[in-house]
Amino acid sequence: MKTYRLMPRSVLVVLMLQIGLSWAQSPKYGGTLRIALSGEPAFFNANQGPAPGAPAFFISNSLYNSLLTLTPPPELKIVPDLAQSWDVLEDGRTYIFHLQEGVKFHDGTEFDAQIAKWNIDRIRDPEMKAWVRPYYEDIDQVEVVDTSTLRVRMKEPSGALPMALAGYFQGIPMVSPQAVEKYGEDWKRHPVGTGPFMMQAWIPGQHVLLVKNPHYFKPGLPYLDALEFRIMKDPLTVTTALRTGEIDLIARVPMQQVALLERSAGITVVTGPAMIPTVALLNLRVKPFDDVRARRAVGGYGLDRAEIARVAFQGRAQPLVSVLPPGVPDAIDVNEMYPYQPDEARRLLNELGYDAKHPLQFTILISNLDATMADIAALIKNQMAKIGVEAKINLMDDTAVVDRLLVKHDFDMLVSFFANLVDINQRSVSFFKGRQSDYMGMDDPQLEAMVLQWRRTLEPEQRKAISADIQRRLADQLEWVNVTTYPFFQAYRTAAVQNFLFYNHALLLFDTTWLAK
Repeated sequence: MKTYRLMPRSVLVVLMLQIGLSWAQSPKYGGTLRIALSGEPAFFNANQGPAPGAPAFFISNSLYNSLLTLTPPPELKIVPDLAQSWDVLEDGRTYIFHLQEGVKFHDGTEFDAQIAKWNIDRIRDPEMKAWVRPYYEDIDQVEVVDTSTLRVRMKEPSGALPMALAGYFQGIPMVSPQAVEKYGEDWKRHPVGTGPFMMQAWIPGQHVLLVKNPHYFKPGLPYLDALEFRIMKDPLTVTTALRTGEIDLIARVPMQQVALLERSAGITVVTGPAMIPTVALLNLRVKPFDDVRARRAVGGYGLDRAEIARVAFQGRAQPLVSVLPPGVPDAIDVNEMYPYQPDEARRLLNELGYDAKHPLQFTILISNLDATMADIAALIKNQMAKIGVEAKINLMDDTAVVDRLLVKHDFDMLVSFFANLVDINQRSVSFFKGRQSDYMGMDDPQLEAMVLQWRRTLEPEQRKAISADIQRRLADQLEWVNVTTYPFFQAYRTAAVQNFLFYNHALLLFDTTWLAK
């Protein structure tokens, strides 16, 4: 039996502040942190349904807790959250979670093992169509041992569960059953969790205001009185607002404004390892992308990834074919599989019956969340013209793109930045046929079997080898199309914002952040 009794992140931070920063300012309580978001949140469903999109996810991180969480990259260590410790039995066939006691939801109801089971079972329920369900289909049973102890039995030995709960899109965020009963389907607009902040107001197109949870279970936290997420879609406006002090922090700095902020006095710009891809996803449900030759022509040999990295990202990105960016553990470089070869792309299209008289035509769907995606779409459109393909660009509001991609799977090609990854299994949420997160319409039993083998395997080197095989399989079939890495930046006012922990695109947490003035 392995027992994990790690010190909670909040306690570690407090100790570091007490011991390591004794000569510096002590944390101060109070104040409202003003955060700029480039898009409108769609809904706050705690992963119990379709994926919510980045704006809602970032806000949700302050509303909910999972059983486990992660330390910031590059460490990415699994640490307690609502579970104060956990035991691994029978080589990963059984997990025992010892829960924090005295935890309350924002509505005053108690969190306990029965409610943890209720939340996990909802994610596992096929009727719920939870987009993260593929991570938890290996669970056989969830059992309440007592009010503060939860037993999870797996169908077979698995080492994947702790990282899923900690690092895959905030795991299974715990929702108040009473709130779901009270609001019905509208509970997604009235989120009630256990997090450090509570929803007070949501004015679409303007802001989302969260206020301090006075009964938060982590002692002494949070320091801030409130978080104000302002919806600011114009890149120049948001940059000016940070420099003039109208806002305190930008959750995602527009690529076009990074250099300016790096040169600006009093502004800290932070970035991290390359763990996020820029994608050009092809919908396998749409002809001719159900044929691998079309995918290899359009998403392989027809893409000049080096040009896109150089022009759209000002040389800050890297060309990327593998499903895993190079900063993700066990990533391999498979760029040599698809050098830019427009002649080969045209040959494949000719095999499929496309030529100058009968060109392939498709639409590139992009969101207004990041202006860089419009630049990339324009480059791809021009590159497609060189192989005889006619591509149109459809720019939509981000909430509409969330609906088209994540809910309805209605697109030809989708160009966007995508999720921060910690391992190959996190991306596998999209590899299982017919699931809510099967955005591209995959139907690859061999790939599914490889993922399940990875989950069963506990030895790191064997996992690494399986991960490499999965990456080569995806590149060969081009069922997932990456274009480049996605350089992700956040920025804040140096003198004001203290102890902000950078999680790349994985999480946005403010429970230990405080304002100096």
